[in-house]
Amino acid sequence: MLAQVIFFLAVAVFIVLLFRKVSILGLSSRHSRVTIRPLAQQLFNFLKELSQTVFEQARRLSGFRHISRNQPGKLNPPTGDPAFWQEETLQNRPELDSHFEEGDRLLRGGKPKEAEKFFLKAAAKKPNDPRIYGRLGAIYLQEKNFSDAIEAMKVAVKLDKYSPARHYNLALAYWGKKDKQHAIASVREAISLDPVNKKYRRFLELLLESG
Repeated sequence: MLAQVIFFLAVAVFIVLLFRKVSILGLSSRHSRVTIRPLAQQLFNFLKELSQTVFEQARRLSGFRHISRNQPGKLNPPTGDPAFWQEETLQNRPELDSHFEEGDRLLRGGKPKEAEKFFLKAAAKKPNDPRIYGRLGAIYLQEKNFSDAIEAMKVAVKLDKYSPARHYNLALAYWGKKDKQHAIASVREAISLDPVNKKYRRFLELLLESG
């Protein structure tokens, strides 16, 4: 029964994401006009750095090239930090379908928008695969399309609830939409699954200190 609920939830979110793509073109510009206080600005910058880290870590684990070279001041995951999409390491990587592989190829080529189309097709074919929604969520975080990022990350969490990185990514998406309460709840869940992760704890501290 639970598997059926998750299956239909994943299908529903896939449909929502597909139809909402028509209306997201102006979303990034609205976020860029928001005026925020100094500490909130620090958190916003932190979120921006970490969304880039999500992309870079995913590419590193899958043999990807980085879209951009490492720059001074970029936040790097601490040693021993559980990697995003850690289920895709070579020794434990499940068979991928052609749509997912094509999405990865486009992502390697620095074409996240084109890659998104193939990840959506992969979601239609395998709606119970959390990796697909993690990738979609990462693309939407990069675009500052936080509403769709939340929807994608929520499905990834439901399908892979014991992965601390899934909860952490969801916290990033919530904070991007200025939903502090849910961001705190999600990052606390990540910490409960990985209590020694310094990055998760730092993000929680910044959230709690914000006004």
